[in-house]
Amino acid sequence: MANPPSNGCPSGSEHRHEAPVYYECPSCLYLTPDKGFPGDGQPCPACGSTEGPRRIVPADRLRRFDQRIRDYHVEGEHEIVVILVATLLETVFEDILSRMMQARGADLEVIKLVLDTERSVGLRLGRLFPTMAGETFENVAAQLGYNEFPRRWRAMRAERNAFIHGESFDDPREALDAKSACEAMALLDQAYDLFVSINNRFVAGIPVTKARRRPSR
Repeated sequence: MANPPSNGCPSGSEHRHEAPVYYECPSCLYLTPDKGFPGDGQPCPACGSTEGPRRIVPADRLRRFDQRIRDYHVEGEHEIVVILVATLLETVFEDILSRMMQARGADLEVIKLVLDTERSVGLRLGRLFPTMAGETFENVAAQLGYNEFPRRWRAMRAERNAFIHGESFDDPREALDAKSACEAMALLDQAYDLFVSINNRFVAGIPVTKARRRPSR
């Protein structure tokens, strides 16, 4: 995959200018970057439905959040970038878990209950995801071509936690530097593609009843 264009990264690394745009099939939640997908009558490649409208993913509020992070990165606000990327990745991962539960028949109340019960991202990755996927997050990421993503994501969360909760860690971080911020931005760019691939593998193609359909945002 070609590197996305540079966005003025202080370290000269290549990052996207903005969050990517995906279009969602309302019938089975398939996601695609194909700009022709919202067109009238084009069948979904996963379920064959021509139903619309096909909304844009990520939602507007997350796109604004993403853009704010990219602005902070250009401005050299390294600590803010790492903290906010960690938060956004956990939010997007929660959305993937919600979709996986929805595809298996859970209604919105059940999904909310499960996610409220399993609030730790570590437990969500180590227990909730494998329960629904039938295999570990690490294995799925490797199969989709993102072998190093789980390890790098863990490392970034550890850096964030050591900075915020320094006194509770054996190796507290007094600062987060440009290298940490660039790594966070690289993970953010990869995360969109990985999570869409997970969605299309474990969610798309399974019809979603109108009673369980995701609300428009």
